[in-house]
Amino acid sequence: MDDVNSRLEQSQQGNGGPKINPDEQRLYLGTFRERVVVAVKESQVYDQTVQSQVKAALSAWPETTLLIDQDLCGDSYTDYLTMAVTNNHAYTLLSNTEKTTQTTDPYAVVLAAKTAINQENINL
Repeated sequence: MDDVNSRLEQSQQGNGGPKINPDEQRLYLGTFRERVVVAVKESQVYDQTVQSQVKAALSAWPETTLLIDQDLCGDSYTDYLTMAVTNNHAYTLLSNTEKTTQTTDPYAVVLAAKTAINQENINL
């Protein structure tokens, strides 16, 4: 009975109920690891080579969404936004996201599929 009451209370507060793997979702900007095509760490956002690789991934994976954390990208978020808009690619701008405590160099940009793709190497 406590579980039902807890779920009702969370629903009334707008929390939408318990999340599956919330730490994983925080780490990958709201998505699951199994859906990530490529991920860019905060320390890499200004790297021109990394930006070129993201642009290539956008072309190779047209049915994905580019998740951009504006806070972690700083001024470079406009570079990633321009890439998405220029390629007519779906994107989501994030800010004030709940940060993960699992890393000192969190992901700032993630290219994510709608379903699991289980890409072996996601780091650029």
